Amino acid sequence: MRSRISQEKLEQLVAFHGHLCPGLTSGIRVAEIALREFGPRAEDEEIVAVVETDSCAVDAVQFLVGCTFGKGNLMHLDHGKHVFTFARRSDGKAIRISGKPRERRAMTPEQEALAERVRSGAASPEDRAAYAALWRQRALAVLDEEEDDLLDVETLEGYPIPDRASIHPSVRCEACGEMVMATRIHRWRGKQLCIPCFERATANALTMRPVGVVHNDLVPHDAPPRARSAESVIEIYPEYEQALTGIAERDRLQILFWFDRARDDVPFLQHPMGDTARPLTGVFALCSPHRPNPIGLTTVRLLRVEGRCLVVADLDAWDGTPVLDIKPYIAPAES
Repeated sequence: MRSRISQEKLEQLVAFHGHLCPGLTSGIRVAEIALREFGPRAEDEEIVAVVETDSCAVDAVQFLVGCTFGKGNLMHLDHGKHVFTFARRSDGKAIRISGKPRERRAMTPEQEALAERVRSGAASPEDRAAYAALWRQRALAVLDEEEDDLLDVETLEGYPIPDRASIHPSVRCEACGEMVMATRIHRWRGKQLCIPCFERATANALTMRPVGVVHNDLVPHDAPPRARSAESVIEIYPEYEQALTGIAERDRLQILFWFDRARDDVPFLQHPMGDTARPLTGVFALCSPHRPNPIGLTTVRLLRVEGRCLVVADLDAWDGTPVLDIKPYIAPAES
C-alpha cells in the first residue's frame, strides 16, 4: 500500500515542519499506520505515542496523529532508532512500528558532490535550489513505496501505557533561582537543585560502590554518641567475596564506611560532640559524622570470618551502614 495523503494535507504538514524531506515523509507513513489502526486523529490524550528518535518523522506524528509533548501523550526515548509505539488508553491496544533494514538509496557522484557543497556551506544559490529539488524528489519517492517494504508492524500485548500528564507544583532552584517542576528537583548537600545545576554541582563528584553492610545492635537514636558495638557482622556482597582471601590472618582491620544518615547541610564549624559549651572547631579537626564527604574510619578487632561475613569488635557504625572499603591495620605503618 502506498501513501494516501492528500496534496492539501501534505502542504499543511510541510508548512508546519518547515521543509519537505525524506524524514518527514517516512513519518507520514508511520502516522498513516497509526491512524488506520486507531481511528481519527487524537483530540486529547486517548492515543499515546512513544518515539525512539528525534528525527523529522516525529513532526508528522505530532501533526497527523495529534500526539504532542504539550499534552503529555508524546514521549521521547533517546535511542536513535526509527521506532514508534502507539497505544490507546481506552482498551490498551498497542502497536510497535519500526523501520526495516534497507540499503541507503545511492546518489550519483554529481549528487554526492552537490550534497557536500551544501553541508560545507560552499553551495551557490543554484546549488541550494538543485539540492532542494533533489531532496523533494527523494522525499516524494518515500510516499510512493510499498508500506511493507518500509516498515514492520507488531502488535504488543500487555503494553504498559504511560500515565496521563500530571500537573505538579513548581519550586525554586536554590542555585540559579529559577522555578522548576517539583518532580525534577534533585537534592544535593542540603539544597534543592534543578537538573542543569545538579549536573554542574556533581560534574566532578566521585562515585563509590558499597562492598558490604553492617549488622549490629546499634540503632539510630537508641545508641548513645560514640557507641561501639561489642560485636558486629560486616556482610560482604557476593561479588567481592574473592577480595577476602587472606583476611583471616589479620588481627585488626580498618573499616571505611559511609555515614548514610548524616545531615546534608554540613557546617564547617561545629561544637565538638555537639556540646555548645565547647568552642566551635573546624570539621577537619573533629571526628564528626557530619562532613563534606561523610566517610567514617574505625579500627576494629577481627574476631572471626564466617563465609562472606566478618565478625568484628568495637565498630562504631550503626546497623545498616554501607561499608566502602576494608584495609588491614599494620601497626608500624599506621603509627
